Amino acid sequence: MDRMVEEILKILNINKELPFPDLFIVAITHSSYANENRVESYERLEFLGDALVGLVIAHNAFELFKEINEGELAKIKAIVGSEKVLSEVSKEIGLSKFVLVGKSLSSASEGELDSIYADTFESVMAAVFLNLGFDEAEDMISRFLNEKILEVVEKKLFFDYKTALQEYTQSKFMNLPEYVLIEESGPPHRRNYVFEVRINGEVYGKGYGRSKKEAEQVAAKMAYERLKE
Repeated sequence: MDRMVEEILKILNINKELPFPDLFIVAITHSSYANENRVESYERLEFLGDALVGLVIAHNAFELFKEINEGELAKIKAIVGSEKVLSEVSKEIGLSKFVLVGKSLSSASEGELDSIYADTFESVMAAVFLNLGFDEAEDMISRFLNEKILEVVEKKLFFDYKTALQEYTQSKFMNLPEYVLIEESGPPHRRNYVFEVRINGEVYGKGYGRSKKEAEQVAAKMAYERLKE
């Protein structure tokens, strides 16, 4: 485990003695692994990290784009703080490969693990905060996410797949897509949703997300790309 902590700190570019290095092991421990091995999961850290990451995104968007109104700022915060973006960042920096999951998730698909990768990013940022304080945690979150904020503002990151799919299915099938909630899980402060999108009764895509809208968008993206092929 000490070796794993060293590797995580290397990814984060932390080169100093820490008061609570074991928090980084907790931060990568999913509840499925924790229950099987009787150790602590990342859920409490993720709760803290969720608030921390959200605050930094909101503050940076507020400072970087002073001409943007409250509604646009809220949209930036929602997109950059979404499961899709945070899981991507977790994978981009190599953090996702350290996540500890139980046997029940050993054969899970990447899409099913994305919510865990996103949670892990937040819990690891909470571990940074508890070890090094707010300023260093803020700097680190900014380093990882400010580019994503810029991409949202420049319209490079977000595409409304639900609208695109609806327009496509109306013209091709003379019908609208149907979104069906098939699974809901997770603690009350952070629910996870799984939606299927169906066209004429046939499943064309499945989406996972931290909100119903996000899961529907992911499902719509899969369906839209499948139809366009």
